[in-house]
Amino acid sequence: MLACMSGVLLHDPVRAALPDGDITQDGELSVADYLHGLQHVIGSRTLLGDAVTQGDVAPLLNGVPDPNGTLDAADVMVLLRMILYGINYSYPINQFNIGDSIGEGEAADGTIGEAHHESVWSTGYAAGDGVNALNERFEAITPLEYDANSDAVDMIFNKAASGAVMADFAGQAQAVASEATQLPGGKAGMVTVLLGNNDVCAPSLVEMTDTQLFEDQFRAGLDVLANDEATRLSQIHVSGIPAIYWLWTAKFDNFWCSVFAWPNVPCENLLDGPADDCASPASRNDPDFVHVGDGDNCMRRKQFHQIVRDDYNSVLQSVANEYRENGLLPNIRYTDIYDVQFSSIHVNGGGFLEGDCFHPSREGHALLATESWCRTHWRHNDAQCSN
Repeated sequence: MLACMSGVLLHDPVRAALPDGDITQDGELSVADYLHGLQHVIGSRTLLGDAVTQGDVAPLLNGVPDPNGTLDAADVMVLLRMILYGINYSYPINQFNIGDSIGEGEAADGTIGEAHHESVWSTGYAAGDGVNALNERFEAITPLEYDANSDAVDMIFNKAASGAVMADFAGQAQAVASEATQLPGGKAGMVTVLLGNNDVCAPSLVEMTDTQLFEDQFRAGLDVLANDEATRLSQIHVSGIPAIYWLWTAKFDNFWCSVFAWPNVPCENLLDGPADDCASPASRNDPDFVHVGDGDNCMRRKQFHQIVRDDYNSVLQSVANEYRENGLLPNIRYTDIYDVQFSSIHVNGGGFLEGDCFHPSREGHALLATESWCRTHWRHNDAQCSN
């Protein structure tokens, strides 16, 4: 069985974010790497330097290599699993984006309803906008190998659509798979997925998308990615739904936002009754607990916050982990960003006819980009990620 397995093409093995198992340094992960590692362990081959570094893929911490400086039997076992299931820790060759209005950078400059793909946290490409998007980080690290997004090719890489809900995931996933086959190599290196904001925002708490339906729709999108050779081995970066509660706290005391902007934003279960009726500022900044004296609107908003975290994000995390563990999408990873707190500068608008006071500003996209990057395995060699 092993003898007829083809290699998994790696991207820039020398500069991979983590050891990628390419012991032979030939640019692909194959049986040869496993055999070299096994021979080293049993003493029939001596490996030194980069060969040991690339083979040091164990132990695993939170599902990714946590190198311990040796190449032993544990590394060989992890390496075999990587070869068998197509697990890849290297940098992607390109990046696609699936999402909603956040994925379009809507109103990032404060212009209501206007898309700004150039400033999106994931596939953004504009220099000098203050957003160091994931796309720009990959381009800076591996400029010769990475097929970067730009204004000229953005329609290929960014499939986000304003108003999209989880029901749209499968269609966007199919569009990614179709586009990827037209690129050099015919594969999607990475796919970022940030959906669910429009499923949790609703006229009332009971009108949020049913969680079982939400899960079924999420699985339908993952199945499209898992069943297409262009995306099955892609790095799938699933972002949790951000803590939308903090968008309200960032702007609740702004007259333009509360009186003119928010009545036109379809997230009544969070924004209705915009005035603060929490028992105290301490309670307002503590959405995880209801305090004595909290008013009805405050309690509703806190319930909204907890439902998003405990129900919807739990679905995203558990299902993503399932698809990774069963090998359907071996490189899918869930990134929890729920503790990221937006302040006023991270939310667009606040002045007369300026923004909807709800979507991330360019500063908000910069925050999402940094927090997302520093919570992935690519932070391994990045001094800017302190934790």
